[in-house]
Amino acid sequence: MFAYLNVPYFATENELRQQISTFLVALITINAFIFLMAGILVLLISNTITKSFSLITEKLRSVNLGQHNEAITWDNDDEIGLLVNEYNKMVQKLEVSAAMLAKSEREGAWREMARQVAHEIKNPLTPMKLSIQYLQRAIANDSPDVKALSRNVANTLVEQIEHLSNIASDFAAFAHITKVNNEVFS
Repeated sequence: MFAYLNVPYFATENELRQQISTFLVALITINAFIFLMAGILVLLISNTITKSFSLITEKLRSVNLGQHNEAITWDNDDEIGLLVNEYNKMVQKLEVSAAMLAKSEREGAWREMARQVAHEIKNPLTPMKLSIQYLQRAIANDSPDVKALSRNVANTLVEQIEHLSNIASDFAAFAHITKVNNEVFS
């Protein structure tokens, strides 16, 4: 036998249509099953990928300037790992910047306080200097009321020195502001 010859004839046409429809139903069923499996596989892969992005998103939302920000640990060396490494570098830079900003604010506050203290010290020095110069001029001109003028200058000097002493005491009290003195009230 060399070959088979299948010649359809009208009596087997229904059987042939039945075979073709059975084949098409099987083909459609297999394709539907393959699409279903591919959809499940895509869903699992996308959930795995988006889970890592959700972790990164959560960490990015919790970044704050005033507190310690945790670095993300990622074991894989992939694109997400590169993103995590960049996030960790950003967190480190943010902490350094926050420390520098806090230092700058402290230095600015101390500069402002020094400016205010210098101004408060200059205020009493001006009347003291003017009083001494007035007394020197009165002595140089042999003014008859030098004794009364000396008394007034001495009173002015004592008053201004008292003011300077109060400034120094207030500044010293400010230096000890961090020391807590707990007291119980009843």
